[in-house]
Amino acid sequence: MFRSVGIIGLGLIGGSLAKAFRHSGMKVFGLDNDMTTLRDAVETDIFEGLTDNISEFLEFGTDFIYIATPVHTALELLEHLAERKVTQLVTDACSTKTSICRKAEKLGLRFCGGHPIAGKETSGFKNSDPSILNNAYHMLIQSQNETDIDNLRKLHEQIGMKVKLINPEKHDYVFGAVSHFPHMISFLLMEMILSKDKGLFEYTGGGFKDFTRIAASDSAMWSDIFIDNKSNLLTLIDDYINLLKSWRTDLKNCDKRAVYSKIEQISKYRQCLYD
Repeated sequence: MFRSVGIIGLGLIGGSLAKAFRHSGMKVFGLDNDMTTLRDAVETDIFEGLTDNISEFLEFGTDFIYIATPVHTALELLEHLAERKVTQLVTDACSTKTSICRKAEKLGLRFCGGHPIAGKETSGFKNSDPSILNNAYHMLIQSQNETDIDNLRKLHEQIGMKVKLINPEKHDYVFGAVSHFPHMISFLLMEMILSKDKGLFEYTGGGFKDFTRIAASDSAMWSDIFIDNKSNLLTLIDDYINLLKSWRTDLKNCDKRAVYSKIEQISKYRQCLYD
């Protein structure tokens, strides 16, 4: 098992993982290019070493490397690691998996992708909290290296996570539908109100606040996710447009029976979804 970890990117997820790993007894090292983040990290006293320089970071000699950055940054980091002939295991926390797994394989890195299904609408190290990982799922990408898979599974279970194996293409299809697209819809609803009449926000209630909570999410991370998973999202957008057209037709025709039937069917399914 691992005794030390080097985490690249000390934002919400990277910081939460760092705190959870340290609490489990591991030695934790960090790399981040934001000076405020590094100062905040220093004050926690959980890191054995911190730096904003990747060469210095690699000299820490950790058992494995955990990338917790937006996906496009992670793709660039893989190239830097390959150029420096890194041999230790590399894993990541990115929200899309196909592109990063293909990139790592092409570069010949010892890589096993992952995705902790945890988070909140606030970002940054100051908002990091290991409790968001407790009982959360960690999606671990299937790999030919069974030893690495087993070690990463045990590692995440050790910090209270539930591990599921999945292939990268299915991961992006699944989370495109249940995570990425819902975030896009939340952003779009906010955009619509902003463009229509900002005064409408004075009248919002609990339902609107619940629905748009995730629209306060980090722009760098989510723009990366949307672009990287565009093939799945474009299909979902088309499907959604077709559904909107169906609802529009029913409303235009004052077809209350059709509207009622749709709502009834959906409501019943949602009510028992998490029982």
